[in-house]
Amino acid sequence: GQLLTCLGTDFHRGAGVLDVFYETPSLLLSCGYDTYIRYWDIRTSTRKCVQEWEEPHDSALYCIGSDKNHMIASGSSYYGVVRLWDKRQTQCLQSFHLSSPTSSPVYCLRFSTTHLYAALASALHVLDFTAP
Repeated sequence: GQLLTCLGTDFHRGAGVLDVFYETPSLLLSCGYDTYIRYWDIRTSTRKCVQEWEEPHDSALYCIGSDKNHMIASGSSYYGVVRLWDKRQTQCLQSFHLSSPTSSPVYCLRFSTTHLYAALASALHVLDFTAP
């Protein structure tokens, strides 16, 4: 491969990216140590994201997913916290605390309109959104 560009230019030292999720070849989400979810449209700019959301408890974000429409899910570095976000809003919609009795990052997650799967240090958690 050949380096084409770098996304963003004004990040603080240590603000490394831990996960990237491509929605289309030109739209992607990133998250990482600096507690932000960033939405990039590389057709418009590689220097600045088009939208960003901040994790409310200052936790690094290990993983991110999207339904490629309005919903985003993020996995936190502490206590197995998964947050659901709506791209049209600035605050998270809902959070889930999956880790117990010890704290674990959410290393990986996948979700659909009916289920969310989250991998933590000692378990794979499944949330069923269809249950009453």
